[in-house]
Amino acid sequence: MGIFIKVALRNITRHWSRNLLIGLSISLATGLFFLVVSISGGIERQMIGDLIQIETGAVSITVSDSLLKKTSDEHQKRLTDLKASIHNLPEVSGIRERLYSRALLYAGNQSADINLRGVDWAKESALFSSFQFDKIRAKDSLQEGLLISESVSTKLDVGVNDLCFIMIQTVQGGLNLGEYPISGIYRNISGWANTMVFLNMEESKILMNTALPTHILVDTDQLHTAPTILSKTKNLLQQEFNDTMDIEWYKERASTASTISNANKYGFLSMVFFLQVISFFGIGFVVHNNLIERRKEIGTLLAIGFKPRNVRISFLFETLIVAAIASLVGLLLFGGLTLFLSWEGIYLGDRATLIFGGNTLKPFFHFPNLLIALAIGLTYPLLSGLWSTRSIQNTNPIQLIYDR
Repeated sequence: MGIFIKVALRNITRHWSRNLLIGLSISLATGLFFLVVSISGGIERQMIGDLIQIETGAVSITVSDSLLKKTSDEHQKRLTDLKASIHNLPEVSGIRERLYSRALLYAGNQSADINLRGVDWAKESALFSSFQFDKIRAKDSLQEGLLISESVSTKLDVGVNDLCFIMIQTVQGGLNLGEYPISGIYRNISGWANTMVFLNMEESKILMNTALPTHILVDTDQLHTAPTILSKTKNLLQQEFNDTMDIEWYKERASTASTISNANKYGFLSMVFFLQVISFFGIGFVVHNNLIERRKEIGTLLAIGFKPRNVRISFLFETLIVAAIASLVGLLLFGGLTLFLSWEGIYLGDRATLIFGGNTLKPFFHFPNLLIALAIGLTYPLLSGLWSTRSIQNTNPIQLIYDR
């Protein structure tokens, strides 16, 4: 067997142009497979991450309308005790208060339908860090002003430091009007988020004439514990409050993210599948031509007593070495690109939200996917080699030696 390994190693360099062609095919197919799977996983993670950070948390509690209208210290204390009980759950990493409402934003003669989001910026550093800003005065200025999207800014034709009016319905049913400066403009995130206007929590409560938040977001460092948190929080709600509060976890709101992610995943994977098929037959064609060109060499080895199986193994070993080197090179290049993009991301512009659900593309570098890509890069060249060398088993060595 040792002599066949030596022959295989010699043939790799002797037929370097042919093996380079095979290697490029394997590198491209393997590297693109990993990149596409990483992009697909990154789209879903990013959309769900944005949803959790901006809107839902791992679990979201909606405070009932009847409770919002109550302003006594007793009701505030009960809600505070509830938040403390939830925060003490071992799976919970944090609690955030939010105030959500539909409103109208006015600037001059222009108006825009908005989703007002009252937030406590002191507890929303992760949310603040998730935004990309075109213009902003300073983070501290958000305590008194509005944070709006590029989309709203363009519609109202306003910029940083301009004054706007918010008209909103209070929890009692009346209308309230407030004037606020624009403190920052964030780059559009996605269709569902671009109508959001963020305002400091205390100002939002005054505007809506309530002392309580409309939503309580429960966060966790381990997203797989969200169902456990949901179950435990429901039990706490039943113990603390007689009136009904709506409670949901992020997956109940993640259907859009999953739909867009799956559409991209199957679209990308179909392209990679066809690339793998083309590569499979391409390698098979090159190996088959290799056998034809080396038929006298094969015939000589068979004539002096070497078994067809060993000759076949020599060709497969040659293919395996090329596949291993090519796969590692492809994964090194595309893996490095994926790792870089997972840190930096690529800003694709607002039109990309229709395809990817967001304007920034960040692949997800997942080491098991790297191993799967490596396995594919080794397996299908071997299968192609097995298919191409099957004729050696029934070959007449004399015919190969004297065939011109």
